[in-house]
Amino acid sequence: QDKMNAFMAGFKHNIWLQELYISTDLGRDGYESLGHMLRNNDALVNLCLHEFDIDLESARGIASMLSNEQYKSLKHLFFVQNDLGIEGLTDIITSLRKQPQLEELKLCGNNVDGDGCLALGYALESWEGASLRKLHLCHNDINDEGLQALATGMTKCNYLEALTLCANPSVTAAGLRSLSTFLQSKSCCLERLDLDQMNIDCAGVGALVAGLSSNIPLKCLCLSGNSIEDEGIDALVSSLPKCSKLEELHLSENGGFSAVGLKSLSNVFQTGLNLTQLHLRDNAIDDEGLMALVQGMKSCRSLAKVDLSHNNAVTAVGLQALLRAGRSSLKELELWGMRIGDDGAKVIADELVGNNSMERLYFCPGYSNVTSKGWSAFSRILCDTSSVNGTYISNHTISNIGGYQSHSAPNTTRFHLFLNTNFHSKEVATLKLLMHHGDIDMLPFFRWKLMFLPLVVDWFERARPCWEAIHLMVPGEQILQFDDMSALHGFFTEEPEAYQSRELSAMYKFVRGMPMLAVGKEEEE
Repeated sequence: QDKMNAFMAGFKHNIWLQELYISTDLGRDGYESLGHMLRNNDALVNLCLHEFDIDLESARGIASMLSNEQYKSLKHLFFVQNDLGIEGLTDIITSLRKQPQLEELKLCGNNVDGDGCLALGYALESWEGASLRKLHLCHNDINDEGLQALATGMTKCNYLEALTLCANPSVTAAGLRSLSTFLQSKSCCLERLDLDQMNIDCAGVGALVAGLSSNIPLKCLCLSGNSIEDEGIDALVSSLPKCSKLEELHLSENGGFSAVGLKSLSNVFQTGLNLTQLHLRDNAIDDEGLMALVQGMKSCRSLAKVDLSHNNAVTAVGLQALLRAGRSSLKELELWGMRIGDDGAKVIADELVGNNSMERLYFCPGYSNVTSKGWSAFSRILCDTSSVNGTYISNHTISNIGGYQSHSAPNTTRFHLFLNTNFHSKEVATLKLLMHHGDIDMLPFFRWKLMFLPLVVDWFERARPCWEAIHLMVPGEQILQFDDMSALHGFFTEEPEAYQSRELSAMYKFVRGMPMLAVGKEEEE
């Protein structure tokens, strides 16, 4: 304690600190010293009190610190999992009236109930020219009356962009109607609304519809971990076309959607809505439901990410339909917790042939039932070594297959994904050709005669920096230690002189072939 007091005595004179994260209780005297520092410091922007219990005495010290003076530089104030008591919490929230310059306020996991929301609502109402942009109130005890008081206060926040209320399951449709009223207010400019784990059912969605239909600039709507089901989806879909800027829709873990509900959801894609992300994990979706959904996806050119994780009834048939529908835009597909098996792996691999949009495919290698047969299918689409043309038109854009950073994928597959990640697609094609075709067959190019020779020379000149870059980036001994990468051993033991020999060999074969073509032409005449 003596050391802490000595530290705080010096700390209060700091005038340059910009961010301060506190994870232990400073005590009332410590918070008094912190107040001195804040008064002297015009640079502190972020103050976070994170994951430690704050008793009533300390809470009053914090409240005194915040109510004494406006700290104009302080923009982000976080209280996270401090187990604040009702009285201490109310004191702190009331003290916020002095801090209208705050742009982000987080009171998560701190027992904020109806009384806390009432105090916060009053604080927000008292702010003249409020600057608040983000308000986080997740994992609390907010009820209908509290949400109503909070909604009233938020009408004074003309710049509020993000509201997080997730994990407040005591809120019912009545409270959501208060929120809907706020959404319809002229001051509402929300871009992100997080209502995950709120126990929202069809009635709750119905209460939100009017607000969501009011043409707010919403970009992200989170409704995961609720009980929306088919009937709720139908109600939600009626309001979404008005959210013309909506990009992300989170509907995971909602008790299950049948083909009927997913057909309603598919209609959203045909309204001109430019969704970029759709999250549907753990909703008991089957092939019939997925195929109903993708009917609308065909007309959506913006959808870049789909999360279908833990929908174990989906088979290779449904995955094929999804990949074909999203072929032109889909960049990321999450299939965690799904037993896609070798059949699913082969279907996915086949659909990735010629696909230049997909970048990340996630699934659990240890759970997916994908064996060496399935991995071989992925390996072939990454680098088809059967011919020069096959290698050239292989997939050079996907950067992840399987777990994060492609863990558990075979070494050769991981290496080809490494190339796709770290080089431009044209450079990747060049590298794969150099690695797997040491002696390129020139015969297919003879039909262009000597006109093609300058192109051959130019290709080798442009390929040289790629050869040099990969030899600098990847130590040869690192490749040589893996027996399953034996096809690359020759390339990574190649000296610079060998590269020049490749170029000369190609030119020699090309020139040597010209007289043969000339003789052939004379015989035909």
